[in-house]
Amino acid sequence: MQIPVAKILSAIAIVLTLVSRSDAASLRVVTTTTDLASLVTTVGGDKVEVEALVPGGFNADFYQPRPSDLFKIHRAKLFMQIGLGLEEWSRDLVNEANNSDLVKAQVSVGIPLMDVPKGRVDYSFGDIHPYGNPHYQLDPEAGRIMAQNVFNALSYTDPADKDYFAGNLKTFDERLTEAEKKWDAELAPFAGSAIIPYHESWSYFARAFKLTIPTTIENKPGFAPSPSRVQEVIEIAKKEKVRAIVTEPYYDVSIAQLIATQAGVPCLNLTIDVGGTHEQKDYISMIDYVVSQFVKAFNGHGN
Repeated sequence: MQIPVAKILSAIAIVLTLVSRSDAASLRVVTTTTDLASLVTTVGGDKVEVEALVPGGFNADFYQPRPSDLFKIHRAKLFMQIGLGLEEWSRDLVNEANNSDLVKAQVSVGIPLMDVPKGRVDYSFGDIHPYGNPHYQLDPEAGRIMAQNVFNALSYTDPADKDYFAGNLKTFDERLTEAEKKWDAELAPFAGSAIIPYHESWSYFARAFKLTIPTTIENKPGFAPSPSRVQEVIEIAKKEKVRAIVTEPYYDVSIAQLIATQAGVPCLNLTIDVGGTHEQKDYISMIDYVVSQFVKAFNGHGN
């Protein structure tokens, strides 16, 4: 039985109309990181359709874009990134996506930045970010500003739903305030404790929870430490009575473990983004997991 051409064309037209309506119903957002995607989902609710380019547990600094990323950005209305040079790879990606209607935003605006270099900066200093340390997501107060910047970007791109976004932002802000009270209480007994991270990923976390960082395992960001540097860090850890060595899974965990063993302290190997572990389902649970691991480590190692 042959189906009349007119009916086929009519069916195609209906499908295209449904797709068009579906597209119009959701604001397509592409983010670089899963933390940002989580905040967009939290503030945007059912008004947004969001995809993160960098999977949870990966180093956004060294992400290698895939061809499918071009298609995602080409279809998006809003592109959001951490900024401060973390996602240098995104510049060419956005340009090649050929999307003249794309709204671009970064969420570092208004965050009190750390580790901003002074004077001349070049690659001889290592993987230096010339505008400041981009790993601010581990500071809950920075997370609050990130969410506000997400709200600003969503409201600019979709002003008709501004009140809806504002309600979701308010709910998030209240949840974050309650979580901060819990985290502050849990880490308060360890204020002033020293930690040594592998990379400069923990500066904002330390500032938020009153920890100190006497040094990092890397002598230069992005460069593996030499044997003499490892020995130097071991001596610093002993001298400063460090409470923990901290790394992320994409650095050389064996070096961090060696230093921790020699210094007689715990080694924390932690993912610092949403989706890194099954416990880290959204922004708040991501930080909650990190705080819980520090509390366990500190409780297991006395002064």
